[in-house]
Amino acid sequence: MKHALTLSILLITFSGNAFSQKKPLDPAVCDRWESISDVQLSSDGKYVTYNIAPQEGDTTLVIKNISTLKEIKISCSRNAKIAENSQFAVFRIVPPQAERKAAKKKNEQPKDSIGWLYLGKENIFKIPNVKSFTIPEKSSRFFTFTLPMPADTAKQDKSGKHDYLIVNYLETSQSDTVPFVENYVISKNGDYIAYTTKIPGSDTLSLPGIYLYNTHTQKSAALMEGKGKYALQSFDEEARQFAFFATTDTTKKDPKVYNLYYTQTATPNAGIIADTLSATMPGGWAVSNHRNAFFSHDGKKLYFGIAPIIAPKDTTIDESEQAKLDVWTYMDDYLQPTQLKNLNKELNRSYLCVFDLSNLKSFVQLGSKDLEEIVTADRGNAENALGLTTKGYRIESQWTGQARNDVYAVSTRTGDKTLAVKALEESPLISVTGNYFAWFDRAVAQWYIYSVNEKAIRCLTENLDAGFADNTRETPEKPGSFGAMGWTKNDEYFYVYDEFDIWQLDPAGKQPPAMITKGLGRKEKTVFRNVRTDDETLYVETEKPLLLSAFEKITKKSGYYSLQTGKLPQKLIIEDKTFGRFKKAKNAETYVYTKANFNILPDLWTTGDKWKKEKQLSAINPQKQDYLWGTPELVAWKSADGHDLQGILYKPENFDPTKKYPMIVYFYERHSDDLYKHFPPLLSRSSVGVALYVSRGYLIFTPDIHYVDGHPGRSACRSIIPGVEMLIEKGFVDKDHIGIQGQSWGGYQTAYIITQTDMFAAAGAGAPVVNMTSAYGGIRWETGLNRQMQYERKQSRIGKTLWEGFDLYIENSPLFFADKIKTPVLITHNDNDGAVPWYQGIEFFTALKRLGKVAYMLQYNGEAHNLVHRRNMRDLTIRLQQFFDHYLKGDPAPTWMKSGVPATEKGRTWGLDYD
Repeated sequence: MKHALTLSILLITFSGNAFSQKKPLDPAVCDRWESISDVQLSSDGKYVTYNIAPQEGDTTLVIKNISTLKEIKISCSRNAKIAENSQFAVFRIVPPQAERKAAKKKNEQPKDSIGWLYLGKENIFKIPNVKSFTIPEKSSRFFTFTLPMPADTAKQDKSGKHDYLIVNYLETSQSDTVPFVENYVISKNGDYIAYTTKIPGSDTLSLPGIYLYNTHTQKSAALMEGKGKYALQSFDEEARQFAFFATTDTTKKDPKVYNLYYTQTATPNAGIIADTLSATMPGGWAVSNHRNAFFSHDGKKLYFGIAPIIAPKDTTIDESEQAKLDVWTYMDDYLQPTQLKNLNKELNRSYLCVFDLSNLKSFVQLGSKDLEEIVTADRGNAENALGLTTKGYRIESQWTGQARNDVYAVSTRTGDKTLAVKALEESPLISVTGNYFAWFDRAVAQWYIYSVNEKAIRCLTENLDAGFADNTRETPEKPGSFGAMGWTKNDEYFYVYDEFDIWQLDPAGKQPPAMITKGLGRKEKTVFRNVRTDDETLYVETEKPLLLSAFEKITKKSGYYSLQTGKLPQKLIIEDKTFGRFKKAKNAETYVYTKANFNILPDLWTTGDKWKKEKQLSAINPQKQDYLWGTPELVAWKSADGHDLQGILYKPENFDPTKKYPMIVYFYERHSDDLYKHFPPLLSRSSVGVALYVSRGYLIFTPDIHYVDGHPGRSACRSIIPGVEMLIEKGFVDKDHIGIQGQSWGGYQTAYIITQTDMFAAAGAGAPVVNMTSAYGGIRWETGLNRQMQYERKQSRIGKTLWEGFDLYIENSPLFFADKIKTPVLITHNDNDGAVPWYQGIEFFTALKRLGKVAYMLQYNGEAHNLVHRRNMRDLTIRLQQFFDHYLKGDPAPTWMKSGVPATEKGRTWGLDYD
């Protein structure tokens, strides 16, 4: 009896251990894996809202009291907006996913609702069938929403573009209803709502028009009525003025000519201030309704756009009789594909003008066809503006990737223009007052300034012991800068970054440059960057302590420092984690943020005393504890040409160095700084998922690459192969079962590497360029840009034209060495790829097929460079796993790898099964 009892206890213990045993991740896990998004903080820092969303399924909105951690979770909800006074929140409620899918099959569209509640209360008020909602930016007296008008009324207007606008006043618990609303805009302070109406044909008592609704008196005043087109624009900051576009042209002519109208809100009486007859309007030009009109922050100026009138299309000729073609000429500024991609932008292009609102008789034209871009300063208050034109440099952008700019100082008072500097490769930054332009000159790697008042250029960083050029990209083009932090309020100082520290520069040239971080960044190899905590502030507030993000280049740890003028940066928090989604409360020292590393999930945290204490706010994905995970390790080695390199080796949980593990090498440029990055289990869009593969017993190695111009393929080999050999020497890598996989640039390098070595048992090449000679002159169809710039100046790193460096293009093209390949290859290349021409994948596959090599190609129909549709992501995840499991783990080959999927079986079978 005693033995029986002991046996029973052992069985129970064994059963409990087996039950609690962790399991590997699989693609099915991804659907319910959650992430946090749309984090919002109340102005007083007392409440936070955020979405918790699975990859597939319904989003949950969380509204939480930061002090007590008391929370309300609302399923199928998102897009929360917190009122400026922190008293209430409004959010969207969507039908459950199952309901949406069922309605879609019936060709129906289920309606959304909105919910709202007083923060700190539990009662949720719901309003069904709501189309949209808005809270004024700087008022909390009300919120608005729109409801579709009744079906019998809607049928009278075939457009279906009219709604009830409901203004819900919270202080009085009353609401006001405005019918037939087409569009509306609310002033920042909530005093007024401007709206347009569209009236059904049977309603003879109302007129279409544009109206101004006073939210205090709850009365509307007509600004303009009658048939026509009305385009809402903007209020000034204090809602004392309003501007809009309108036309009384009721013909079918397209495009129509609009006029600009203006009114003061206290005495609504809109009148035309700009039209085709205006004294300063160029002949054949008109007001453009495609550029938003906006007031300067001080309300003294009104900016708007004008453009040449576009002649309507000739509708007298039947379309079937019209030729359809694109005419390419060597004189065009841009290639036809680029022009077609930017067609709507060009048709809608306008040129900035400004009214001095003390005189509405004439406006000043600032921009023109010869000066197409105008950048204002101080929210439009400044007298000086920055003018840019690419005229004369556009053709060269075909091979440079970006046109240079001539830069002008433009007076917003007179429109006078003064040439500041010619042929800048980078767009300059205008100061807060508009008195200075600053730019980084790539040719000499220095920061320069142009003084508008002095009409003089000076170098701000000459002879400084600092490197301001970011050389980490290692491309043939001259490197850009590490960036700028910004200007002080009165342009007293301009701040820029070197690799580690922050420099204070005097644009007037009176004070010597000063490193405000006191060299601590360089000394400790820590990268300091300013964190903007107030989105409304345009300048650097040096009178307050600055919050700096910090990243330690050696340890890869990150966190935050505080910096007071004249003092050393003070550490607030540094951890072996990656920080993200940073928010600060508008009127309180409350911060919320996520922090995570490979093993710790990116949950939401908060601090109210700059990290003396911190508190965890969320706990997503509790199921993680049921699954095997892994650990990252920073590894180092020397490239074949003697350069120190780093990479990350991800090891399975419970790693045993006495065992042999299959390994996959995945790479793209440099990844070693991602040591503490979190990788959730995701379905693949194009590449192997670190979390999934490590959980399933693989080693994953992500090596950095050192590049030499002209030899990107050789650079990859000389960087990656020694790194793999270094790991093999450690004894735990199964050298006969190593795979390699990359996407896009990584796909190219994968294809190249397997022409040079047989060390890999399987290779996955996603969207690879394999023939640089045929790809060189192609088009990146997603942008319409020519690919020449890719090879001469950017990532492909050849550094010469095809004619100057023909041998280099051959040397770096895997296609010409395909006969050397012995590694089984899985190519993925989709037929709507707008980045890498799809025919590159075809060239690779057909070559391998003819040579009798083991090769497969996955082509997802209608998909782009990286997969978008989840059904295809799921399919690719499974096939990648099956491919590598077969060659690296010895698992059986699935049907698609043994006998393919014939076109006659397409849509009937997928070949994912095993015999």
